[in-house]
Amino acid sequence: MKNVISGIALLLLSTTALAQGYIQSDTTINKTIKLKESFELQFVHCPGCGYSWGLMKKCDSTVISIQLVSDEVMAGNGPVGGHYISTYKYTGLATGSYLLEYFYRRPWLKEYLFKCSLTIIVE
Repeated sequence: MKNVISGIALLLLSTTALAQGYIQSDTTINKTIKLKESFELQFVHCPGCGYSWGLMKKCDSTVISIQLVSDEVMAGNGPVGGHYISTYKYTGLATGSYLLEYFYRRPWLKEYLFKCSLTIIVE
């Protein structure tokens, strides 16, 4: 099982290495925005293998709005078994500091391959 996971992780990293700016591995992001201001993040995932990025705890939608803007096949990949880029838009609705933790995993398993810690400070 470890070899399969390692192989998938290596494939994911090697095919997405050219796409700088995408969240594809362990990442820590600190973002400061103004009230009602928005920004976007892009996550690379492989739904055909069952792996996707997801929040472990639901975010309070009255303080941070999270909207899926697009979910597109990554250039050079096919729609079946290929890598996708999901773009999310974050909007600060209330002042404060908010930690969102995303995990790259198969939803039916407890372990994860990568973690993205996103701290949003809304002023």
